[in-house]
Amino acid sequence: MKNKYLSFLGGCLLAISMASCLDASVDNDSLGTVASAEEIAAHLDVHGITPGSNKVIIKNNNKEIGGMWDYLVGVTTAQCDTVLIPFLGEQTLKFYATCGGGQVIVEKKVQINIIDYPLDPSWAILAGEGTEGKTWVWDPNPGRGSWGCYGAGGYGWSADVPNWSCTAIGDTSPQGVTVSANEYITFDLNGGANATLHKADGTEIKGSFAFSMGTSADKAALKPSYRDGRLTGKGWVGTLTLKGVSLPSGFNYYTGAPSRGTFDIAVFNNKEMVLIEPDAGAVLCDPNWSSVSTHWCFVAKE
Repeated sequence: MKNKYLSFLGGCLLAISMASCLDASVDNDSLGTVASAEEIAAHLDVHGITPGSNKVIIKNNNKEIGGMWDYLVGVTTAQCDTVLIPFLGEQTLKFYATCGGGQVIVEKKVQINIIDYPLDPSWAILAGEGTEGKTWVWDPNPGRGSWGCYGAGGYGWSADVPNWSCTAIGDTSPQGVTVSANEYITFDLNGGANATLHKADGTEIKGSFAFSMGTSADKAALKPSYRDGRLTGKGWVGTLTLKGVSLPSGFNYYTGAPSRGTFDIAVFNNKEMVLIEPDAGAVLCDPNWSSVSTHWCFVAKE
């Protein structure tokens, strides 16, 4: 998510730097001395609208010193602004101050204890609102014509569960992948977008995730269903990407190769999630029915 604004941030910083340099070349003495970071920080105010809230007020109370705030997922040049920070824990914001013909970078910290104002409600659905995050376990009863929570289907034709071949909890796939009830994944926002795979042997693998809602028109036109048989009415809704970690049974169902880590989000609400990864080169709703996808069906741990 942070990558979305990096180019904009770079452009803003370049513009501020150029303005400072231009002003300094004209009459540097008239602009006075550059204030220290400590002096500027003493007149910067950063706090949640309530203690620990992720809705944060940022205010520059310095006289005759302007600048730009970098609040992790965006930037603002307003003297006073209210922003949403989607990560828990102690967060460090940066203020790029311009004064005396120079630029000073100042850091201010704020403690986030609860995501009471998510950037998008989907973040809270996936990762919860508290420090414990949210855990997703295998769906014991995926329904919709499937007898297992991990398996394969036709990419797009199988719009939700795996209905070509599948494996249920406690069983082992033809490629030797066991679907263990003791293996699950937890998403949290403690300092960043974190994903932790809990293995059946008790070990943990930690990584990160990128999460975006919205997809192509052809994927949004598909007709997946919830576990109770109701159409979601949304088509596929977004993309989840994992880095440094995999899903439980994180392997291509037919080949046994490790998952590449980028998944279509086919079904998604507070209680269930179906993720789909196409084989390399797969064509959505291939008219030849030769494009395969691997499917993972989860429910939120109660």
